Amino acid sequence: MLTYQVGCIPGYGPPPIRTLPEGPRGKAFFDQTLAAVASSHGVSPADVLGLARSRPLVHARQELAWRMRNAKDSLGKPRFSFPQIAEWMGGFDHTTIMHGVRAHEARTGRARA
Repeated sequence: MLTYQVGCIPGYGPPPIRTLPEGPRGKAFFDQTLAAVASSHGVSPADVLGLARSRPLVHARQELAWRMRNAKDSLGKPRFSFPQIAEWMGGFDHTTIMHGVRAHEARTGRARA
């Protein structure tokens, strides 16, 4: 009977360790970003996550979506997917989040980081 040490055959053994950026992860990062965006727009976090469509609230939502999508991991890739962001923002469709990110970029002249 043959036995192998872990790592001696490529593709077998434990998966490589992936390093993540320092700081809060996932929902905690979202909550901090939500508070910062709400404060900068002079609205409450509950209003940002609500369904009202007044211009200041829509702009705050779009900036929140843009900030979340442009958060990068250690490999320089987006940390959060559109469906994740949509779920955290109250169950929007992911295409709504995609539109919000593009609209924020067009309005502010910011390109994807």
